[in-house]
Amino acid sequence: MARGKPADSRHLRMRGNVWFVQKRLSPILAQHLGKKMLQQSTQTGDLDAACRFRDKLLVDLADQEAYLSGQSSPAQKRKLYTEAYERLQQQASDIESPDGSVDLLDILDPDKLNPIEQDALRSVFSKQTPSDYRLTFKGALEDWQQSPLIERKHSTRSKNSLAVQLFLDSLGVDDMALVSATRKQVRDFITTQLHNGKTKQTVANYLSGLSAIWRHAEYTMEEALPAGNPFKGHSLNPKATVKSYDQFTREDVEAIFKATEEAEGIYYLLPRLGFYTGARLEELCSLKTTDIIQQQGVWCLSVREGKGKNSNATRDVPLHSAIKPLVLEQLKQAQAAGSEYLFPEAGATNRTDAKKGPKFSQWFSRLTGKTIPKEGRKTGFHSFRTTAITIMLGSGFQEQLVVWVTGHERGLTTASHVYHRGPDFKARLEAVEAIQLMALHQ
Repeated sequence: MARGKPADSRHLRMRGNVWFVQKRLSPILAQHLGKKMLQQSTQTGDLDAACRFRDKLLVDLADQEAYLSGQSSPAQKRKLYTEAYERLQQQASDIESPDGSVDLLDILDPDKLNPIEQDALRSVFSKQTPSDYRLTFKGALEDWQQSPLIERKHSTRSKNSLAVQLFLDSLGVDDMALVSATRKQVRDFITTQLHNGKTKQTVANYLSGLSAIWRHAEYTMEEALPAGNPFKGHSLNPKATVKSYDQFTREDVEAIFKATEEAEGIYYLLPRLGFYTGARLEELCSLKTTDIIQQQGVWCLSVREGKGKNSNATRDVPLHSAIKPLVLEQLKQAQAAGSEYLFPEAGATNRTDAKKGPKFSQWFSRLTGKTIPKEGRKTGFHSFRTTAITIMLGSGFQEQLVVWVTGHERGLTTASHVYHRGPDFKARLEAVEAIQLMALHQ
């Protein structure tokens, strides 16, 4: 308990050296339990432990009241069933006789149990869980989101939540047991999403999220599921349909720079950072003031884990001489304004997936739509990345050096993954300085 912070002792009374929970019951619970006042020992004299016991008991009472009033959710029913099943199974184990002459029915009257307890009693003998109490998609999703076993990005949580909701919507249900999902339902879901205009890559991402929820339920929550994840093994082959971004020409970059030369803040710096660093738009928009650092005397943008696309994206990118003074001035202004982010405009973006870049991606698309010809090319902010990589490789720098600057898969051996920290920052800066407009063809 924090020092000076009074304990919340509501519904707790001390008797001797032990805390008791004492609470007046609602009419529904009073009728069910046959008493108006609940008095139960916490079996401890420690107030913190007593508070935890009381909180759990109050949650259990609330679940019981919701069930009795016909308002309990599937998750509450599953919880009540699981608790009843474990209690009855323990009782059955305690009275089990060697010759089988005594069983649970000899000490229990099933007619005095509520319907959920009766279902649990039948399961003790049949070893089968009724479908009404099987783990649901929303229940598994909630546990997956809250599980401390794996750290997940906010955007991943948001995407998987959407995948679950879309799948349930496709079936016309609010929720359903995982065990009820079939491959036909999944195939129909895929077909519907593609007909609705979703790309194969997007649908593949949905299936990946749903598959992750299934695996979590099976291996972490130990839910007995069929041997075969229904969300795996669907031949979408999304990458075969994805066209890589074309690089910009010198005229493209000059036109973009000219169109933004009167702009300020992120609208001026973002295209120039994209060209001179090859960094992804989301990485740049997510930069904080603490991400402008020096490494071996070289000023860098630090792309930290969780902000990049994957673990390989974690890196420190040297600042090109053409943008270093601009970035340091922006840093000074952001610090003076008390902003956590290098670009306060991006920091003010408040999305459920925590992304900072989509607003500025849309802005850039509108900008290029007015300033550069498409002519069948696939261009976007990512074209800066393609352009930077092409220039560095074309200038004779080795691929292993370039990937440390841009954050692609590094192809290291196991020993290098553990011990190698990459080329020195002078070498990285030399590669970055090769990025020049004159290196591009017209």
